[in-house]
Amino acid sequence: MSAREAEASAEPDSLNELIEEGLAAAGILPTYERVNQLNKLLRVEIERLIPVVQKQADGLNRGTTDWWARQSVVDDAKRVLQDGLGHGLRSAAVQVHELARQCGALARFAADGR
Repeated sequence: MSAREAEASAEPDSLNELIEEGLAAAGILPTYERVNQLNKLLRVEIERLIPVVQKQADGLNRGTTDWWARQSVVDDAKRVLQDGLGHGLRSAAVQVHELARQCGALARFAADGR
């Protein structure tokens, strides 16, 4: 991880807070500046977590429920990373919400450690 990524990375203690704030972004809209910050932070965390969960999936028998659950989360997270913030605050907040949802799913599998 580069110094820039490390700087933008959320501390492990604050990952849950980052996810919660991202999930809430689609409700009462934060400022565009904050949505942009959340977007960057969540993307760094997702990119950090994808290889962890992918490694778990790769260690499981392909086609099993545990493999499928992890692989689906990895694939969904990769798809969400391809989308931008859109053209307005509402679309940006919805995208951040989805990034937070994917980050939370990846974090739960990463914490499981299997």
